[in-house]
Amino acid sequence: MECFGYNTGMLRSREQNGEGVAPPKAGLFSFAQGLALALLTLSSWSLNVHLFPLYDTQLSFIRELCTLANGAALVAVAVVSVRRPRALRRQVLMGIAIFGAAGGSLLVWAGDRLGSMGVMLAGACLVSVAEGACAILVGIALCSVPTKLASICIVTGLLACAGAKQAIAVGYSEFALAVHAALLLGAALLANPTASETMARLSRDESPHDMAITQPSSFLPFGHQLFVCLLLFSAVQGFMLTFGETGGIPATSIWSLAILAVVLVVACLAPRRLTTDALLKLAALLAIAGLLLVPASDLIRFSISNGLISCGIAAFDVFQWIVLTALARRNMHGAVSVFAWGSAMHAIGVILGANAGRFVNHYWTSDVQVVVLAVAGIVFCLVVAMSVFLQHFSFEKTINGVRESVPPVLVDSADEDDASEERALTVDERCEVLSQQKGLTKRETEVLHLLARGRTGVFIQHELCVSYNTIKAHVKHIYQKLDVHTHQELIDLVEDLG
Repeated sequence: MECFGYNTGMLRSREQNGEGVAPPKAGLFSFAQGLALALLTLSSWSLNVHLFPLYDTQLSFIRELCTLANGAALVAVAVVSVRRPRALRRQVLMGIAIFGAAGGSLLVWAGDRLGSMGVMLAGACLVSVAEGACAILVGIALCSVPTKLASICIVTGLLACAGAKQAIAVGYSEFALAVHAALLLGAALLANPTASETMARLSRDESPHDMAITQPSSFLPFGHQLFVCLLLFSAVQGFMLTFGETGGIPATSIWSLAILAVVLVVACLAPRRLTTDALLKLAALLAIAGLLLVPASDLIRFSISNGLISCGIAAFDVFQWIVLTALARRNMHGAVSVFAWGSAMHAIGVILGANAGRFVNHYWTSDVQVVVLAVAGIVFCLVVAMSVFLQHFSFEKTINGVRESVPPVLVDSADEDDASEERALTVDERCEVLSQQKGLTKRETEVLHLLARGRTGVFIQHELCVSYNTIKAHVKHIYQKLDVHTHQELIDLVEDLG
């Protein structure tokens, strides 16, 4: 597929062949996707500083409602992409992005002109849903950036956004509303050529829900610790975003440019050191340092603690995008669900933390003790999460443990329905030997016979008349007993016995 003059299929093949130097046009393609990420993140900031102040004039909790609408839409996309990927055809997300950005912005403008809370609420929800659709498009497009350029592309995009924040005025205006819509549309247009091609291909394949039966290591469940961590740290990020805000507008600091510049230097000169685990630790340490200085605001300027907190937020943004991109890249069949569910966890976490931050802000001048207790509680939660919850958990190992879901290749022809009796018995005999050696149950042996012939999980489910969860549990136990991780490894093991 050609995208900005660059063939992304060629890119993948060259990376798989181990070629260290990316094609000349890879830089142009990476720049386009980095720009798309910059526009997307800048639109999110614009939502906070341009549109949310307008929403507050109509109804104080419109921002919560539209953020929840975005989260709900992302959850719906994640579920559909796993169970019914054919429903997400080539241009579905692009259509949502265009309709939500353009139509939603017009409704927001009309609601402001007419003084209609209902019209404005509808427009606000559409704009937020468009934001989520653009996030998925940009995420999928980033997966096609060469591996060695991906981190640089992400950090550069976030750095460009952070720089633009320092020069743009805050507060609602009709011009700001138009700029916000243009940012969303620009991000979607830059990412769509690559993302739509990927989605068109995925919509023709078997659903990840069915693939997960025989290829469990290719997909992370929605309740996986990785997504729970995203939810928890997004809540902390939401608290930090609203803590100390004025007029509903988050406080910003030029310090975030410094930390992003340092991360960019590391990404260019020592990319192996820029791991997801290191980024999360950096974000947590900066956030803890900033929060610990908040009670000392009478002794030191608040800009110092705010600067450290802004650095923590910036580092977490880099962490989140690199985690989701690396995870989706490992298995593109689950890319849509990874970005949809990951973005949903981020949206839900931010809204929970943001409300906690605004609650604390009410006591900033009236009761400092409440502020100190709240900050102490957040710091304690961060320390517990890092030292207990994540003590034995590694994002790097989790991501590297995800395997690409590919149809198994049979060396033997025994998977054909019209195979010879002798050949079929040979496969059955191999399965019986493995069953006896590894202590498989009778039902697991029946499943093994079908797996060895390359049958899919859905076929086995219907053949044996068992439920989805039952067959998934059988396959999991078989893989554990045979010490294999993929359907292909199981088939190879059976073939080797011949």
